[in-house]
Amino acid sequence: MNADNKNKTIPVINLLNDKHSSLAALLEKASSIQATDRKIKKLLDPTLKDKFELANINADVAVILVNSSAWATRLRYNIPIILDILNKDLNYTSIKTVRIKIKKAIPENPVLNKKPNSISANSAQFLNDVANNFNDPELRACILKLSKNHS
Repeated sequence: MNADNKNKTIPVINLLNDKHSSLAALLEKASSIQATDRKIKKLLDPTLKDKFELANINADVAVILVNSSAWATRLRYNIPIILDILNKDLNYTSIKTVRIKIKKAIPENPVLNKKPNSISANSAQFLNDVANNFNDPELRACILKLSKNHS
C-alpha cells in the first residue's frame, strides 16, 4: 500500500456495500447467525429461549453462550435436539459439535473513559440510516444511541 492510499479515509457505507470488504462479510455473518439463533429458539423448548444465544458457527462447530452454569447444564441436555434442528431443519449439515460457553460477567460499575468518544455528523447520519433497516428493536436502539455521540 502506498503512502497516498494509507491515509485515505473510506466512508463506512462503501465498506458495507463492497462485497469484497471484510466488514461487509462480518456484517453478513452476524446477520446470518442472528437469524439462525431466532430459528433455533422457535424450534427449541420455549423455557430455554431467553437463556442462550448462538454466538458463532464455524466449520463443523456451533458455539452457544449462556449466562450461568445451571443453564449451560440444562442446554447440554438439549445438544442432540439442537444438532437435529441445525442439521435437518436449518440445513447446516456440516455441524457435528455444539459447544456451550458461559458468558463472563461484566462488572456493574465498569470504569469508563472520562472523555466520551464522538463521531462525525456524517457517521451519525449513516448510523441512523443503518438502524432504520434493522427489524430487531434492541439492536436498532443501540445503533441509534451510538448515533447520538456526534460532535
